[in-house]
Amino acid sequence: MKVLVTGSSGFVGKKLVEELKKRGHEVVPFDVLTGQDILLYDQVLLAVQAVDAVFHIAALADLTKITDPHTGKICNDLNVIGTYNVAHACAVEKKWLVYASTCCVYGNSHDQNLIEDEDHALPHPNELYAASKLAGENMIVGYGRSFDLPYTILRYGTIYGPGMRGALAVHVFLDQAYRSLDITIHGTGKQERTQTYIDDIVEGTARVLEYPQSQGQVINITALERVSVLKMADDILALTKSPSKIVHIADRKNQTLYENFSIQKAQDYLHWQPQTAWSEGLEKTAEWAEREYGYKKHN
Repeated sequence: MKVLVTGSSGFVGKKLVEELKKRGHEVVPFDVLTGQDILLYDQVLLAVQAVDAVFHIAALADLTKITDPHTGKICNDLNVIGTYNVAHACAVEKKWLVYASTCCVYGNSHDQNLIEDEDHALPHPNELYAASKLAGENMIVGYGRSFDLPYTILRYGTIYGPGMRGALAVHVFLDQAYRSLDITIHGTGKQERTQTYIDDIVEGTARVLEYPQSQGQVINITALERVSVLKMADDILALTKSPSKIVHIADRKNQTLYENFSIQKAQDYLHWQPQTAWSEGLEKTAEWAEREYGYKKHN
């Protein structure tokens, strides 16, 4: 198929482009860093008209920022209006839209035993980014129901791995550990994350095109292994042999405490499940950081 990938220069988008090409698809990149803009509807429509399907990955994904550092544009403009432009164009042209959302839309569960699934758990996002991604989901579902837009919505777990953004905790902790700086943890560190390795995310995303039965579905693409922030820090200290100390700082507002998601639909509709354990993914990520930044393990 000929496919459009928005956000094609980003962490997920770049690797997705590579994977789609390996699978024999022709890929059209679309990214603000190469002159395209999802806020320009005419530009989006022209690009959508030339392809068979669209992977909408572009977003401002940083939980701590409300403006894009590259363009200065506001989070809601990119994540909501930009998604509206992509959804509208795909609905007009009847092109399959695969939308990268986030498991953050489930919000803050205080029950660590509650398994949240796509069709029964009530989303209640507790920060702007997740709220904007849920707004995008709702628009896409609305276009699907009202205008027969073919769509698949993927809710990603917390992503890490080679090429990751510097704002992500694994990247921050690795940098601090390699440079013998204090490992700064927000709050108690008991909060858990389903850290999902980038290759697993990309595999789950790329294979959507092979399973048209996934159209009209919302599907979690996430690891099942739950890793506390304290364990993340401890594992990074052990791996890097760093003398850094763990220091607790003020908690982030509306911190998510537990993540525990079902992947039954990913197994049923995409025949997908995560392949990379946290220990394996962390080791690969540390090796990448050493190559990328010239870090060296401590003696």
